[in-house]
Amino acid sequence: MAEEVLARQTRARAERTGESFQEALKAVRNTEAGRQLEELREGSHRDQRAQEWQEEMSRERTEERHRESNAERF
Repeated sequence: MAEEVLARQTRARAERTGESFQEALKAVRNTEAGRQLEELREGSHRDQRAQEWQEEMSRERTEERHRESNAERF
């Protein structure tokens, strides 16, 4: 499940930014949420924990986009 979320986040970023899938994946993995998903993907309870984190991912991504947007203005 964590892998599916990573792929979905990566596709969304690639569409939004025009980056290639590989570039977007690298950027997603460099976010706090991306690192957490990587940990979940490798963990022994990956299916259970990924489901718990999935709900938080949307909120975290929204906050991150907001921070990036504010940084671009300055």
